Amino acid sequence: MHSSRVVVVGTTSDYIELIRRRYPHRALFLTDPGERARASEETPGPAEEILCDLTNATEVCTVLNDHLHRYALALDGVACFDCEYLAFAAALAKGYGLPFPSPSAVAQSRNKFLSKEAWKKAGVFCPEAAVVRHRSELSHFLDWLGKPVIMKPLTGSGGELVFHCGDHSDCLQAYDIILNRLTQAGENRLYGKDPETSGDLNPLHDVVLEQFIPGQEYSCDFFLENGRLELIRMAKKIPTVGIQVGATTAAYLVPAALPEEMPSRVFLDQLHRAATALGLERALCMVDFIVWQGKAYLLELTPRPGGDCLPWLIQQSCGLDMIGLALDIAQGRNISTPVRKSWKTLVGLRLFASHAGAVKEIDDGDLRRDPRVQEVLIKRRPGHRVILPPKDYDSRLFGHVIFTPTVSTGLEAECAELAGKLKVVMENEG
Repeated sequence: MHSSRVVVVGTTSDYIELIRRRYPHRALFLTDPGERARASEETPGPAEEILCDLTNATEVCTVLNDHLHRYALALDGVACFDCEYLAFAAALAKGYGLPFPSPSAVAQSRNKFLSKEAWKKAGVFCPEAAVVRHRSELSHFLDWLGKPVIMKPLTGSGGELVFHCGDHSDCLQAYDIILNRLTQAGENRLYGKDPETSGDLNPLHDVVLEQFIPGQEYSCDFFLENGRLELIRMAKKIPTVGIQVGATTAAYLVPAALPEEMPSRVFLDQLHRAATALGLERALCMVDFIVWQGKAYLLELTPRPGGDCLPWLIQQSCGLDMIGLALDIAQGRNISTPVRKSWKTLVGLRLFASHAGAVKEIDDGDLRRDPRVQEVLIKRRPGHRVILPPKDYDSRLFGHVIFTPTVSTGLEAECAELAGKLKVVMENEG
């Protein structure tokens, strides 16, 4: 008799360790060998993980079939928590006849220009956007969009290579930085061209220029199935604290509420139209949006749960395990979500390096002793080397702290004060 597994495609070692600990013998991990080589966590057993080049679908399927036969396993779901592997997960699910967003829906959602084109046709509020193929086009698009603007890669994730440009000079500088980084991206799946995307858009050459929308930014997760949309969580984004070089979101506040002038039914209808416009039918989705003048302007909608520190923050606040929820959805199990009154007000603060270098000492004792703090997770150790944006966006993140805020406004200052309690000594420092 075969034992069923959810195949988890291309996730990080910390997620793998979490899933193995909370849900033993439930997942089979397809992992990039480089991710495993960098990991500090315990290596899964040979039946639990397949290390393979996830750029070669044919080779992966051959290795996966051999693995399933060898260990008497069967697949009953596909889960993916990382943007760069969503396209591969969609193709894999289609090949094995398992539920997952279609390859075309994933491609549409991952493309920062095509998604907004689809939303405009569906009457969904979003920033105006244009594709820039050469720096000589910047002046024309600036005249159309106005100033300031947001410049970002055609694909990508989070705040990576996202620039706020106040004028033409800023745009030229940002454009050159993005193109330089994309040229070096090589086989980085985050910027790969998806064959499901129509037209001649090239993620390694083209960039997106977006209208800047002032206002408060939020993030939410929802589940779409059989035409019904269920909102799972809403988080308010707290902007970057001064010392956090290159960060876009310093922290998240949960639970968050939309402004009173925005009826929830109108917002939920907008999310439903946005998801269906991308071709999504059944999916757990994450959305980033900005509220301005009583309207929600969608920035990004991706068929995966929110990342960063959000899974830990949500579980501390209401007891819901978003990673376990994603596994349940992948396997077609019934799901339940907490009622709003069960949520505790908490902040998830991301801890960033202030400058580059090798970590000599790192001490979180003061953080852990603070009475506001509920949880501290430090994922870096002495010897870790920090490289700052725009060259690298991952190494500067030391971990996160979850705390109970003591003020209703001015959270930026409280976040900065708590972040300062993480003591880090870099090589060659006093």
